[in-house]
Amino acid sequence: MSHTTTRETWAPGTAVVALYPFLGNSTEDLPFAKMERLTIVHSTNDPNWVKARNREADEGMIPTSYVTQESKKEVKLNTRAWFHGKISRDEAEALLNPPEDGLFLVRESTNFPGDYTLCVCFEGKVEHYRVIYKDHKLTIDEEEYFEELTKLVEHYQQDADGLCTQLKRSVPKQGNREYEVEPVKAFEDAGWIINKADLQLLDSTCIGKGEFGDVVLGEWKGNKVAVKRLKDSSKAAQGLLDEACLMT
Repeated sequence: MSHTTTRETWAPGTAVVALYPFLGNSTEDLPFAKMERLTIVHSTNDPNWVKARNREADEGMIPTSYVTQESKKEVKLNTRAWFHGKISRDEAEALLNPPEDGLFLVRESTNFPGDYTLCVCFEGKVEHYRVIYKDHKLTIDEEEYFEELTKLVEHYQQDADGLCTQLKRSVPKQGNREYEVEPVKAFEDAGWIINKADLQLLDSTCIGKGEFGDVVLGEWKGNKVAVKRLKDSSKAAQGLLDEACLMT
């Protein structure tokens, strides 16, 4: 397989996403799957190769033409309540029980690493749709293409458009909290987390109320800003993360 060579220079710590799978040619190489997230360790004398690290902390050489820098838009995925990451088909069906038409979740594909699977209930059964990554876009039927998974889900929430049913309600993540540390870290890696020491509350008087908390007046680096104080609720926390996604 031939890929276009890139000579872009990435600083250590830069997050990149794999455009293609890489099996490795030697013991010094770091194999990875399509869509896998990696972190740049350092550059080399050869602009076509860099040293990188995966989530398991394994390090090795990777070809720069196989990866692209992670965009801030990709922060959205881990913050979505409907995205359950690496769970099996059986685990997905257990989460979708008791079934109701339109109940759904999205997971990483176990049979096709790098792709996703949309799992949706209809007439007492769970249908599993493979979401294919093709030509830098996502598709289920190879007719409708989307730049990101969030857009694909939003489309089928509006219209079944060939699926067994319209997506109506998602299954939230399991656990004591309905959001995880990983999404927050994703915002931090993308540069959207500010230092609390730079933020000052000017007045505790509420200037507005939202679904997830009250809004008060504050100042950040000399600029007056509206500060939303979160309610003590995991659902509110997840909702606030979703709201933040629309603003980034």
